Amino acid sequence: MPPGSTPPMSMNDAAVALRSLPRRYREVVSGPVGDDAWDRLVRAVDSSQRSALGWTVFTTQLVTALGTVILELPLTARPSLDLAKIHRSRVEAPRASTIEEITAELATNAERAAVAISRRSHDDFDRTILVDAEAMEARQLVEQIVKEAVANLRHAQSAIQSARSAS
Repeated sequence: MPPGSTPPMSMNDAAVALRSLPRRYREVVSGPVGDDAWDRLVRAVDSSQRSALGWTVFTTQLVTALGTVILELPLTARPSLDLAKIHRSRVEAPRASTIEEITAELATNAERAAVAISRRSHDDFDRTILVDAEAMEARQLVEQIVKEAVANLRHAQSAIQSARSAS
């Protein structure tokens, strides 16, 4: 391993990280119940064109796609994932959805992905998945999405800070 590089993430660590995401996102986006000012703050779009809740919804899309492709590994001859399509989407949190509903959806899908990972054999993660028409080992995809989900948490925090500065 080259100096300064980190060892690959184990699949057990990935499952633990996925299970911690809902709590970590709730800590960032949840405020006092019924506080309209807080609700506006977490829904305010920043320079990245996403709000803190938008980052939460985007992360939910990522972990949902990950869970689906990992569940399909033993069933599909050539598993694939259009990750670019998810990245291009600019889905924001639906106005009718509460913070609790949005974080609960993340919790459900993160747990589903974590369970899918924990139920796969070591050899399943050596399988190739076509990600945006490029070949990638399943373990690399898991690590990439987990790291991106954690990075998105920082983006959500930044969106809140931007909204505070703007108000």
